[in-house]
Amino acid sequence: MNLTDSTTKPSIYAERAYALILAGVTACDSARDQRLLLDSLVCQCAAFTRLLCGEQQFFDLLERLKYIDFSVPEGVLPARSH
Repeated sequence: MNLTDSTTKPSIYAERAYALILAGVTACDSARDQRLLLDSLVCQCAAFTRLLCGEQQFFDLLERLKYIDFSVPEGVLPARSH
């Protein structure tokens, strides 16, 4: 799966989630607060995925997380298509 494909437009849901998360991160006072917020979001997403979608979807999410490319300039990831 090529996550850097610039021809794929993110869904409206991905764009909205990205905007909400970025707003939350920029509202944090420190890098530690940002990390705690993001850690919490990842855990909540994983828990909701397992509860609402089942174990296979949960493991698929974990697999996708293993292959995130963090070599993005300025440390801000662009919105991705789901």
